[in-house]
Amino acid sequence: MSSASDVPGLHRCPVCFKTYKRREHLQRHRTVHSSERPHRCILCNASFQRSDVLKRHLQTCDGAPTASGRRRACDRCVRQKKACSSSNPCENCARRGVECQYSNISLPNPVTSALIAATGFGEAPGTFDHGSNVGQDHHDGAGSTFNAEDVHFDDLDALIHDAISGFPLLVDSHMQDVPEDWLGIHFPATQRPDEPARPERSSSSLSDYHNYFFHFLYDFTSRSGLVSSFDCATLSQREQIISYSQRSYLEQQLELPITGSDFFNPAEEHIPLPTPNIAIADGSVSWPSWLHNPIVVKLQQIVLLVKEVVTVKPNNSTVTLTWSPTLEQRCLEFFSPSRFSRFIDLYWSVWHPNVSIVHRPSFDPTSSKAILLAAMALIGACVSPDPIDNEDARMWFNCVEEMVFTDDDFCSDTEPGSPTTEVSPPASVLASRRKLQALQASYIVCLYQNWEGNDTSKRRIRRHRFSTVVSVARDMGISTARHLDYSTQNKHDFNWLEYIVREELIRTFLWIFLLDTAFVIFNNIPHRMVIKEMRMHMASPEACFQAQTAEECISQIHRWMAPSSPFGSLLLREALENVCTDSLSPEMQQVLSQLGPLNLFAIVSAFHYMIFQHQNLFGVEGQLVPIRNGLRNWIAIWEMYYDTWSSSPPHGMVREDSLAPETMWKRGGFIRYSPEYWLLGSLLTDRISSATSKAQQSHNKGKSPQNSQGQSSLSSLTKSITVDPILDKYDQTSMRQVNDLITEFQKFQVD
Repeated sequence: MSSASDVPGLHRCPVCFKTYKRREHLQRHRTVHSSERPHRCILCNASFQRSDVLKRHLQTCDGAPTASGRRRACDRCVRQKKACSSSNPCENCARRGVECQYSNISLPNPVTSALIAATGFGEAPGTFDHGSNVGQDHHDGAGSTFNAEDVHFDDLDALIHDAISGFPLLVDSHMQDVPEDWLGIHFPATQRPDEPARPERSSSSLSDYHNYFFHFLYDFTSRSGLVSSFDCATLSQREQIISYSQRSYLEQQLELPITGSDFFNPAEEHIPLPTPNIAIADGSVSWPSWLHNPIVVKLQQIVLLVKEVVTVKPNNSTVTLTWSPTLEQRCLEFFSPSRFSRFIDLYWSVWHPNVSIVHRPSFDPTSSKAILLAAMALIGACVSPDPIDNEDARMWFNCVEEMVFTDDDFCSDTEPGSPTTEVSPPASVLASRRKLQALQASYIVCLYQNWEGNDTSKRRIRRHRFSTVVSVARDMGISTARHLDYSTQNKHDFNWLEYIVREELIRTFLWIFLLDTAFVIFNNIPHRMVIKEMRMHMASPEACFQAQTAEECISQIHRWMAPSSPFGSLLLREALENVCTDSLSPEMQQVLSQLGPLNLFAIVSAFHYMIFQHQNLFGVEGQLVPIRNGLRNWIAIWEMYYDTWSSSPPHGMVREDSLAPETMWKRGGFIRYSPEYWLLGSLLTDRISSATSKAQQSHNKGKSPQNSQGQSSLSSLTKSITVDPILDKYDQTSMRQVNDLITEFQKFQVD
């Protein structure tokens, strides 16, 4: 397999090995690794790597720091490192109803505006020349970052606020005048009377975007692959996981301490483990010790299943391999105990935080279905830092897919759950675990094929396989995914295994729902599930799901899942209905903020269901009201969650800045970027309103006069308001049109 450096025409960074097609992009990127800051502010002597950052800085610079400091943010915003509006009270404090205090504030420098004009850095109020789009800055890692030794965090907060948060709001009566092209919008300059004097700036037109940008979604829609698209740790962290996994495996096999020199090195050549068809060479791990590993039986089952789907191909099979001794050897090597152990460790530490559907503390590979183990191993190989693992995994993509979707448990005819069923009895819940594991395996197959497979595999998953996954979930009964009332149970009555199965069922259904919304958002395909069928409980807090023992689990349940909490009886459908109400009290917002990032991510993703339906039906402006209500309430709920719960139990279980390989599975995943899904929904809603207003004006101007009988002409009767959808290509494998839309949104934000 050729590396990126072998591809002609690519320029590679000698420090981090990123590649670029153009030399000037590489030269701009190399400033990331340099401490040189050639652009310096002559007022405060702060230095910057880029001229556009200096331009923005000059608009808020108050000169050299004095004894009283140069801070513009209030005390609370400083502690939370949030952008402050500098009013009294500021917008953050007013929204939360807390006291707003300022200390150590300096007055603006009166010569700043004159200096900006004199130095040639002056710009029209509210416009900023970034030099490159936001997505490219984020991708390269260059640009708008400050040296903490040169610039205080307070100045950074003020800079961020000045750069993105100040656009004037348009009232509803002006909505009809909003042009369909965002770049044509003119923002009248406004200034709050309670603000200190500062350079003029514009403020938001269609909605308050709360200073959010498309950092994650821009990259997500412009790249492919699990590691490139999701939060899959750094290369260094993944290499540490490999070393930790190899050490643990050898210690288990040899029961001897292993020195650091024995750690696995991803750069070393792969040495095949002994197989029945290979002569056993002398080594530290002998054939008998490998044979007596209890996982060997499961791995042998996987190999036999692979052999079956390769040798006995059904009609229209996706498997193109031909079974041979060489292929059997490669299969045995890939699913050998040492490599399987490494792949499973990578699955837990790298991938599990992104999609947590399997219970880590109770996971036992020797008692799990072979198809689930095979699917998890392929995900682990896909996120491995070793390119050989990545390449080997692709060979078995279609084989494991065929294994999963022809599995007896997965294909068994199950009586759909009754919509009126309150809570399933324990016996039926535990009996369904094998089918649940088959469903989990099918979901994992959809993930690796949709992000790692070729275009043919992606279309097959999106059009056919995922529909089968949804059907199996419905057969199992979405309304049965509910917890018991654990408040009356003590640790002796608590059935931990039953709780685990119920929670896995809830999370699996929830992630199937989320993958459906992802297809709606990024591939512009009609959804397979509907909001009103989601009569299931919310996912438990991570403190409960990550508990290591039954005693710890019931203790966390009693603490965080009381009957009065939103986890006690609230259904996902009810949560969505509550958020979309016109007036949601601050008390209810505070209660819903306890739901945590996963449940809030599901809620904000569901808004895109509603937006898709509105775009593709003959809707009117009034139908956007519930969506606008939901978006407004959701962002307030999310910010309450972020301020109160994001960095501590029951949702924040580890510190992200000090992660060890053995605790990385407890971290948060990409769902922490949920506000970007809210931002996309808000911007889509604003553009729909603008297009509808223009269409209404054109319709009114084009009305035919009534004829002599007082009746409208046939053309007038049949004429209706037609607004084309924002995304006009359906069921697209590429996410290019969404990426183009996000790029246009970003220009709208910064221009």
